[in-house]
Amino acid sequence: MDKDDLIRRALELPLEEQLDVAQALWSQASPPPDGILSDDLQTLLEARLLEARQNPEAGVTWEEMKVRLGW
Repeated sequence: MDKDDLIRRALELPLEEQLDVAQALWSQASPPPDGILSDDLQTLLEARLLEARQNPEAGVTWEEMKVRLGW
């Protein structure tokens, strides 16, 4: 089963079970409680921060994103 199959099957679940799956994935993706980031995650965050500083016009504000999302 690939990622697309997994997503499709997860979206077929009842909403409450979808939320359980989302919470489980989010918990696994969260940084460790002590706040220490892995070297890979630290490198990724530094690269994204550098990109944002070099291309500030490429981003959007949170308010703009909420409008795009229809919130």
